[in-house]
Amino acid sequence: MKTVCIILNYNDADTTIALLDRIRDYKVLDAVILVDNASTDDSAARLRKKVGGKVILVTAPRNGGYGAGNNLGIRYAAEVFRADYALIANPDTEFSEECVRELAETMERRPTIGVIAPVQVTPAFGEKAAVLGSRENVLTGPAAWPLRPWFYDLLESGPVCRRVFRPVLHYDSWKYTGRKLVRVDCVPGSLLMVDVQRMLACGGFDERVFLYEEEYILGQRMRASGADTVLHTGLRYFHHHGVSIGKSRSSMLARQKLREESTLYYFRNYLKASGAQLLLSRLFFAAVNLETGLADLYESR
Repeated sequence: MKTVCIILNYNDADTTIALLDRIRDYKVLDAVILVDNASTDDSAARLRKKVGGKVILVTAPRNGGYGAGNNLGIRYAAEVFRADYALIANPDTEFSEECVRELAETMERRPTIGVIAPVQVTPAFGEKAAVLGSRENVLTGPAAWPLRPWFYDLLESGPVCRRVFRPVLHYDSWKYTGRKLVRVDCVPGSLLMVDVQRMLACGGFDERVFLYEEEYILGQRMRASGADTVLHTGLRYFHHHGVSIGKSRSSMLARQKLREESTLYYFRNYLKASGAQLLLSRLFFAAVNLETGLADLYESR
């Protein structure tokens, strides 16, 4: 059983190196693959100084986004290391060696699993010292969610609507109660472990999406291939949400517009939304963008 970790970097060497320094001595990892996604700063040069032992640097010829960069790392893991499992980690995450080991061992015991993730904890849901390593079967924050029909996904796309309609957009709490391994449709892309061969077989991440919606698409592809996506409720990781994306897309409006492009692509190509549904989606996004733009102006005062 070979397990590697893939860390995708774009203009954020400080955060990437901090994560690397925390995990490079994890015995459960056979390699740490740093993928520099064609950074425009000195990231590649700084990361190259960290190469050695089980730390590898792979440089992308262009910045194709989250999916393209991680696919590059997954292919490298398969071709060079013959890896069984790959932990895909955002640079702004923190996780224990026990967490990585338990994820890999669970996948080894259950070969139908294509994707598995621990529970994500963000600053909005408590201090990391109180949750890292916690074994409580309590979910907080966006831990997992179902694949939804078009209208429900549209509601999830609005910052206000997703809060108002949260009870009908996410799983009921009973789904998790008393269960360590829960089959779900989607898990956050900030930290997840994939079966390398199953990932390659389903086509990996859709490289036509630059950022956002990749978790939905991966959920669709895993479901279509017959593989399971699983949430491990007994494990936690901490996510400094938005640190990396915030450095390259600083305004809320810029991030919202990028999310809109990806969402329309997902609606059109995976949910097979009609022309009328796509038109209604664009009108909905126009209202969301107005609200987001006003929020940007308020924060810049």
